[in-house]
Amino acid sequence: MKRLLAFAVAASISVTSVADEDQVEYRQEVMSAIGGTMGAIGKILKQEVDRPGDIAPLAAALDELADTAQRVFPEGSDGGDALPEIWEEPEDFAERLTVLKEATSKFRTAASSGDMAQIGPAVGEVGRACRGCHQRFRE
Repeated sequence: MKRLLAFAVAASISVTSVADEDQVEYRQEVMSAIGGTMGAIGKILKQEVDRPGDIAPLAAALDELADTAQRVFPEGSDGGDALPEIWEEPEDFAERLTVLKEATSKFRTAASSGDMAQIGPAVGEVGRACRGCHQRFRE
């Protein structure tokens, strides 16, 4: 009976560990998608590629990803580049994710206008929101 109990405990720890690793990998993929989208937008704005028509759909994707980012840091999913302060200071971290979401929503609106005078400052606000969180909560 003791062996069975020991096996059950070991199995549950192993499954939890794999689930946590999967959660961390999922979060990293979502955050990488945000970074990749920002990189693509940057190439357009720097005129490294001639794809101005892609700004609005990329801004929409970025806004959706920012919404998803608010849900990929559940309690117990620490690891990767995420610092423990995320879970130790959840209110501060949540506020920074809210700032990101607000910035991506404004950028989405600006991008749909097609007005580069609005787009530049709006994407800059998104970049500042990203940096503000990375400086405090990412290794």
